[in-house]
Amino acid sequence: MPRTSKLRPHRFPVDPQDVWTYGDVAQMDAVVAACALVAQADGWVTPQERKRMLDKMSQSPSIRFFGLHEVTVGFEALNIRFDRDIEDAEAVAEAAIGVLRGQQGPSHLLIDTACSVAEADGGFDAEEREVLLRLCRLLDLDPARYDLISGEGGRR
Repeated sequence: MPRTSKLRPHRFPVDPQDVWTYGDVAQMDAVVAACALVAQADGWVTPQERKRMLDKMSQSPSIRFFGLHEVTVGFEALNIRFDRDIEDAEAVAEAAIGVLRGQQGPSHLLIDTACSVAEADGGFDAEEREVLLRLCRLLDLDPARYDLISGEGGRR
C-alpha cells in the first residue's frame, strides 16, 4: 500500500489571467499533459479516479481559463494514448510540458494545477510525488517551493 502524504503545496497569489495566454493551445496542452501524467502515476486510472480527477480539474482556475470541455477532451485522448503505449504517451506529455520551460508564471501554475489533481484522492502518494518532481525538473522549478522535498534537500 503506497504511503500517502497530506502535503499541501504552497498556493501562489497569481491570477491565471496574468500568466496564461487566451487561446494558447501549447499552454492548454501542457496543463492537460501534466494532469494526465499525475492521473497515470500508478499506471492506470480507475473510473472512480477519473471522476474525482475531472471533478477536481473542473474547479481549477487554470482549467476554467482554457475551457473545461477542451481540456477534458484532451485529457481523455491522452489517457487513451497511455492505455495504448505508456512510453509514447509519456514522451508526448513531457514534450508538451517542456514547451513552458522558462515561462515562470505558466510553469508555476502548471505545477500548482498538477498538485491539486494529485490531491484529488486525499493526498500525494509516492508515485504522484515522483511525477510532480519530474515535472519540476522538466520546468526547471524548485520542488521545495511546492513542499515536495524539505528545505534541507531531503525528501519528504
